Amino acid sequence: MNEELQKLLVFHSAFIAPRCCVLAERVGFEPTVPLLGRMLSKHVDSTTLAPLRIDVREGGILTRGLVTGKVRTRANPHGIDPPESPFYTAENSRGGMAMKIFIGLGVLVIIVVAAIFSLPFLVDLNKYQDQYKPLLEEALNRKVQLQDIRLTIWPRIGARVTGFAVLDDPAFGATPFTSLTSLEVGVKLKPLLSGKVEVEDITLRDPVITVIKNKNGVLNVSTIGRAGIAVPAVPSRAPIPSTDGPLKILALLAVDRVSIAGGRLTYRDLSTAKPTEYVLQDMELLLQSVRLGQVPSIHVATLVQPFNMAVTLDGTFGPLKETTDIDEINLRLGLGKTEFTITGKTVGQDATMNISSPLINTANLPMTLPFNKPVAITDLKIAAEVKGQEAKLNNLSFQLFGGQVKGQGSVIAGSDAPPFQSTVTIQRLQLGPALDAVAATPVSISGTAGADLTLQGRGFSMPDLTKALEGTSHVAVKDGKIEGVNLLQEAVSILKVAGISLDNAKATATAFSTIETDLAIKQGIINVQRLLMDSHDFQATGGGTIGFDQTLNLIVNLNLSQDLSQKIAGASPVATLAMKDGRLTLPLIITGTAQAPSYGLDSKALTGKVQEQVKEKVREVIGELLKGSTKPEDLKQKGQDLLKGFLGR
Repeated sequence: MNEELQKLLVFHSAFIAPRCCVLAERVGFEPTVPLLGRMLSKHVDSTTLAPLRIDVREGGILTRGLVTGKVRTRANPHGIDPPESPFYTAENSRGGMAMKIFIGLGVLVIIVVAAIFSLPFLVDLNKYQDQYKPLLEEALNRKVQLQDIRLTIWPRIGARVTGFAVLDDPAFGATPFTSLTSLEVGVKLKPLLSGKVEVEDITLRDPVITVIKNKNGVLNVSTIGRAGIAVPAVPSRAPIPSTDGPLKILALLAVDRVSIAGGRLTYRDLSTAKPTEYVLQDMELLLQSVRLGQVPSIHVATLVQPFNMAVTLDGTFGPLKETTDIDEINLRLGLGKTEFTITGKTVGQDATMNISSPLINTANLPMTLPFNKPVAITDLKIAAEVKGQEAKLNNLSFQLFGGQVKGQGSVIAGSDAPPFQSTVTIQRLQLGPALDAVAATPVSISGTAGADLTLQGRGFSMPDLTKALEGTSHVAVKDGKIEGVNLLQEAVSILKVAGISLDNAKATATAFSTIETDLAIKQGIINVQRLLMDSHDFQATGGGTIGFDQTLNLIVNLNLSQDLSQKIAGASPVATLAMKDGRLTLPLIITGTAQAPSYGLDSKALTGKVQEQVKEKVREVIGELLKGSTKPEDLKQKGQDLLKGFLGR
């Protein structure tokens, strides 16, 4: 029975053990341990050991027995100890070899990893500064400072530049023009193993950039990359944009991601009477997919000081090409609570752009506008194009003060006083709120206004506009008032007429149904031509000039209504001499300024009107005398009446 059990055990060990479970233990030894059927014991003489009890389970059948002495099987007919059997020796040899290979590979991996992570400490890139630093300084025309350059392994393979700074032009100061804490460049591992360098990530940390405009209006960036050229005394002609730019360089590098973290841009203007400074702080920039043929996405966020205004820019542009052509631009610009949608494209040095916004509050714009209170602009639409140095405004439209404003224009950049021309059409504008928003003056005009304006000139400063601005305009205002002035009361007071009771004598405004005039602008003077004003009690015509300094020099003929003329003529007989067709005409002179106008009677014009009236009377009398309808004594009486009327007694 024991021999049969031994044969069964060997059979299971050789053929069935891999597919069954074997539990073996020496009788009298503890604890019981599971062993593979083919490895019954260590390499010792099995005849000297205690009997081996083996439990073999295959399927649902359990076989138990004791093994003593030597095992005899077909593979081991002479009863050689199992450890000395060739079958067991091969298995043990293969297992030991696999373990040695595994340990060797582990040691090799550890050595390789340690070598890779030690590369940044073993490879010193700073020794190459003497080669590339002069080239960089020559290209920028600036002194460059580099603190350290190191290889990086984690989180990606690349290089890190720390303590990088570009000094400013000595004519502007000794402070750095730009500096950053670190510049990190990461490359892709797989292309690098095949000998190709593909930049995956470029990160600029805490860059600080300072742009300065000196007292002559020259920017410190004007000499960057222009070796041997001194700082110009005046701003130079605007350059034509280059076909090579940072985006093209990045596209050729095929960068997946470009980012700026914690940047700061300062603009300092020393050319104004009171130096000003604007700061873009906490700058964030993220460019993704900057590759030829792809459409990059952009995200910019910053805080503009001193306005404390958040500015964001998000969108896409592309696809990128080896040229500067961009087929499609889609951006969203946020200025505080105001949002703009920007679309367009670029072709070479030309570009077209469309800008729109549903609502703009001037209080949320980071610029100074000629308004003394916040103004709401709605439904803004701009269509513009740039061709070389010429910028064209093909269409401008927006809603303002309840009216519609449309315009077109063009300007040619590249000179101190760029030439420009424009046309503007205004419809249904509420003039009162518009003038109140521009300036608070004692005299203002309300009503619904419309205008057609054509302008041309050179330069946008007040001296340039005073010298070169020219244009024409037609202005019409309906159903309004001239607040702060009662023209009729001023005319009556000038005549010093007593006993006249006017319905609106206490009114401080002049109501009108229509004011129309043509304007001609030249050399800082607005010429008022063919002025017409209709009111209930009078009609005014005239003209004159209004200066850019708001000085007034106007002559207005006030033609009073028949009822009012009769009242004045009854109280002042001399006024009858200025009457024609039953209406009194008073020539007024308006001088002073728009803030403080003064009124007077044009005595020369009034004298001329009296002379005309006397001549007319004389002609009538002579005509009657010649016809025989008037006697000489009647002629004497009419002459006395005429003198009494002229002298007022």
